[in-house]
Amino acid sequence: MLFAAWFIVYWIIGGVFFAIVAATRFMNMRKARFSCLFTLGSLLAAYGAAVIGMLLAKGNRVTQCPKMNAEAFRAFGEVITCNYQAILVAGGMCFALLLMAGLVALLFSRVDKAPVSKG
Repeated sequence: MLFAAWFIVYWIIGGVFFAIVAATRFMNMRKARFSCLFTLGSLLAAYGAAVIGMLLAKGNRVTQCPKMNAEAFRAFGEVITCNYQAILVAGGMCFALLLMAGLVALLFSRVDKAPVSKG
């Protein structure tokens, strides 16, 4: 459940960010290629944020976190209240990585205009 929440947040906020970047730079780009690369990056970043957040939250011995199994992910509120600082730190770090990967994908997806030859 945490993975799905991070994916939705990353995909929407990151998508809006890169839509603004692409619009302000007046770039010609292959939108389908960038969309696929960004969606894949969002999936990987969300998975990383969920796993790292749970590992960081589990590492804190002050709070009692649910074990990482199917029942723990059903109780989404328990997972979030376990150690929300660790989960948010992991989410922020993975979002920064997603933005860097998105910039690389943006550069990889741009179309170079070939000069028009006369003749």
